[in-house]
Amino acid sequence: MKFWSEMLLARRVRGGDRAACNELIHAHHAALYRFLLHLARDAHAAEDLTQETFAAAWRNIGGFRGRASLSTWLHRIAYTKFVDWNRRSRRVRPHGPDAADELSNPGPGPLDKASDGEWAGRLARAVERLDEPAREVVVLHYFQGLSYRQMSHVLGQPSGTVKWRLSAALERLRSLIHEHAHNPRARQARAGTPGAGGAAPAAAPAAGAGDA
Repeated sequence: MKFWSEMLLARRVRGGDRAACNELIHAHHAALYRFLLHLARDAHAAEDLTQETFAAAWRNIGGFRGRASLSTWLHRIAYTKFVDWNRRSRRVRPHGPDAADELSNPGPGPLDKASDGEWAGRLARAVERLDEPAREVVVLHYFQGLSYRQMSHVLGQPSGTVKWRLSAALERLRSLIHEHAHNPRARQARAGTPGAGGAAPAAAPAAGAGDA
């Protein structure tokens, strides 16, 4: 049923149906913006890239064949836009207060359904300390809720490679959390005394068993 409803929506968008375009934006804008904010760590860039993603979707909607869901298809476009933007920037972009605040509280996502908002926020801050390749797979799986198969489509890599990348990323995340937990300044912050950073969760989530 979902396949046919998405194909019908794509057909309506292709035909220039304004209501269908608005429906697509309403359904996917928040998730794509959250994804791009985690990758770019720049609120203005994330919004620009989100708009570029939808503009590219309108131009290429005729190529949508339903081999992946509309969400996965849009994530692939968004990821490609980010890679191009990142290649052009060629430098680490310091994220301003607005981006830092949003990354600490990234908004509702699949991860929040499995944990309270405070814990999800602490995990989000820990994820931001990961390097870019590790952050990509953690965000796709745990914040965006994509399966290994969907991640494979978005990243253009085999599922086995995606699983290996996620496993390595989680090991690094556990190491960062352990480091934070044993940092005196982190303990001071948790106790409410001046210090750097907020509290981190006791453990990182385990990788999913397979495709959803």
